[in-house]
Amino acid sequence: MYIVVAGITTIGRKLVKSLEDRHDVVVIDEDEDECERLYASSGATVINKSPGTIRALEDAGISKADIVISVLPDDNENMVVCSLSKKYGVSKVVTRVEDDEYLEAFDIIGAETVAHTDLLLSEFLSAVEHPYLVKLANISEGREILKAKIEENSSLAERTAKELQEDKLFPERFKIVTVMQGDKTISKDVNIQLDEGDELVLIGPEGQKKKLDSYFQKQ
Repeated sequence: MYIVVAGITTIGRKLVKSLEDRHDVVVIDEDEDECERLYASSGATVINKSPGTIRALEDAGISKADIVISVLPDDNENMVVCSLSKKYGVSKVVTRVEDDEYLEAFDIIGAETVAHTDLLLSEFLSAVEHPYLVKLANISEGREILKAKIEENSSLAERTAKELQEDKLFPERFKIVTVMQGDKTISKDVNIQLDEGDELVLIGPEGQKKKLDSYFQKQ
């Protein structure tokens, strides 16, 4: 895909690093030093102009963009980028939002929003309330992708993923989908023997996460 990213912020740099190997990525920012650093460290095309201008967007090839992602620190600037992108016919426009009061305005112009404050709050609450789990992603129907670890001297070591799932104390609606052992990833092998330090990727309902956290806490 052809992706335009507006803003060399912390999230912008991480997006470029994650996307540039599989997509054509163009980044726009008015900070010359940031542009030079990103150009030197990535394979993305970097344009040193204000992202909220027609000239910058046209130089970035906005008319052929499949996705525009705006991660500028100011909601007003993101609004301009999103509005112009929609005017040029970009079907998918995604933006970071700092102030929830802007959510309705972005919805009106057809931009998808990622509420920065809500994400941070969710992650902090998850870290406090479910300390033995790491949240990886939300998926459909109120389910989450989580990661848990087999701790040192754990009673779960030397058991298999299948045995864990059949344990009467294990939340029955959670499924172990991947076992990660060091630098080797094993998927769909529920008979693999677990060891200390192994990490499990699980999918299940958010409502049973507390029970799952308790299960790994007592390991």
